[in-house]
Amino acid sequence: MNEREIRIADAAIRTYSTRGVRRTTMSDIAREADVTRQTVYNSFANTDEVLRAAIRLYVDRQWQKIRMAWDTRDSLDGKLDAVLQHFAIDPWDYVHSSEEAAELVGGYNEAGRAEIEAARRGFRNEIADLFVPFEEALIAQGTTPHAVADFISAAIEGIKYNYHDRDAMRLAVSTLKAAVLAMTIARDKTRSG
Repeated sequence: MNEREIRIADAAIRTYSTRGVRRTTMSDIAREADVTRQTVYNSFANTDEVLRAAIRLYVDRQWQKIRMAWDTRDSLDGKLDAVLQHFAIDPWDYVHSSEEAAELVGGYNEAGRAEIEAARRGFRNEIADLFVPFEEALIAQGTTPHAVADFISAAIEGIKYNYHDRDAMRLAVSTLKAAVLAMTIARDKTRSG
């Protein structure tokens, strides 16, 4: 996205957070971005395109935070902390900051859900790469790096929407992390069947 598109998508995120996706108009976004309505339409053909751009910008920003954290952490434990912070805890906080924010994180409509699905595919490959060094241990336990990434993604989605108490959500995130780390430990080959 170019600078103007980022400005508009960022304004859309802020507007969706206060008004909700359903009630936000192109005029609302233009006003928040301090541009004309025509400028918004010159950048995005319709509201679905703005929604997709807003979701993409939100996800890209979360990935930037994760990658910055990964640069300072060598262990899988530390890298998982960054993933869970920025894809489970932060979005949970955002979703629970207002009912309207939930529409953005949930995708709201078919176009938004398609953008979230595209983000999940990217998530799957990036997260699976973390588990490649543990592939032998994972295979011994009947799974793969990509399956673990899919599991983490599905668990994060469940955590974001099914926990309404912050302490319970944090406990669920800790449990997810412990389960995933346990999968990376090779089984004792001396145990009998």
